[in-house]
Amino acid sequence: MMVLWHCWLLIYHFQIGLDQIEALYQYAQFQFECGNYSGAADYLYQYGALCTNSERNVSALWGKLAAEILMQNWDLALEELNRLKEIIDSKNFSSPLNQLQNRIWLMHWALFIFFNHIRYLNAIQTNAHHLIRYLATAVVVNKRRRNMLKELIKVIQQEHHSYKDPVTEFLECLYVNYVVVGF
Repeated sequence: MMVLWHCWLLIYHFQIGLDQIEALYQYAQFQFECGNYSGAADYLYQYGALCTNSERNVSALWGKLAAEILMQNWDLALEELNRLKEIIDSKNFSSPLNQLQNRIWLMHWALFIFFNHIRYLNAIQTNAHHLIRYLATAVVVNKRRRNMLKELIKVIQQEHHSYKDPVTEFLECLYVNYVVVGF
């Protein structure tokens, strides 16, 4: 109801209609594609406050989540993740398959947050050592994450006594022991 009130005020006082509100979404998308994630997140937040289309609003939330992750704002990304989870769990999607796909995407995006948020990284180190393999793979294959390699190697060294697998052993040999045996 509050969204409709805001829209009415915009139309009545400023002659800003639904087309201009949709242009805000397009502009936010443009900012995101240009790498201005901060601007994109701000515009998507404003768009979400004015949007009356629930599907488009969910799309804006996904965009805001991506922007917060790319800016490494882990606390804000976690808030957006929880907001999306609530919507996915409560919203009536057009089909059960669509809802399932949104849940799957949510799990994938959550990995970025959980691997980088200090609270969850500590949980991985204490009780979920097997996830270090996925963290290591994500850091190695993602060019943007290579700056985290030193931190990853520290984690692998700290957990060496309690967890080993081929991926972590290879990285330890390559970056700590400098031992790589050829074929």
